[in-house]
Amino acid sequence: MKILAIDYGEQRLGLAVSDDNHTMAMSKGLLEGLSQTKIIQKIKAIVNLEKVGLLVVGLPIGMDNQPTAWTEEVKRFAEKLRSHLTIPVQMVDERLTTQMAKTLLAGTGQTKQKKDQVAAQIFLQDYLDQQRNAKT
Repeated sequence: MKILAIDYGEQRLGLAVSDDNHTMAMSKGLLEGLSQTKIIQKIKAIVNLEKVGLLVVGLPIGMDNQPTAWTEEVKRFAEKLRSHLTIPVQMVDERLTTQMAKTLLAGTGQTKQKKDQVAAQIFLQDYLDQQRNAKT
């Protein structure tokens, strides 16, 4: 089973998916300009198509370990996903991933359009690495 990651942004959601062995995170694109109902429908379709067994949602936490202005909104979204999906939905720390994505995309002309999906890919890869390291 794969893992799907969501970077929940103000204007768009970045998506990333793992391989079946949970070793590599790959970009899965963006969802933007959709209602939450449509977003959930799209996520359900991806979960079924990709055979996803776990959904991880990036939790925005400040560098001071305190919630940000966006934290509660993301938690509400995760709860909504939990009520519509049959797979577990887990929150993971996404600190600095948007900054890292902006740095990686600097000079490409794609910063705004791709930063959310690259951020999702970064925190999913970090999650996969942590899980693998915990087993060894």
